[in-house]
Amino acid sequence: MTIGHGYKATYDYVELTVERREDCWHVILTDARHGDRVEHEETFDDPADAKDAALALAHHHIHILHNDTLLARSILSWEEY
Repeated sequence: MTIGHGYKATYDYVELTVERREDCWHVILTDARHGDRVEHEETFDDPADAKDAALALAHHHIHILHNDTLLARSILSWEEY
């Protein structure tokens, strides 16, 4: 298992993480404002697909689940870790 490889980005007030575990990529959203940590149900073969899903997860979490206004643009700056 590969540990410690992935990407992080901040969107509005949530932190998005795309991390590799074994042979697939996972998407995790951390929301410090509401105390939530959500892992996307789906796994991905490619980090680019996982990053696309991360943005959609953030939109849904902020706008639909918490009925907050989206303040950030839909472009993320990912940092590798």
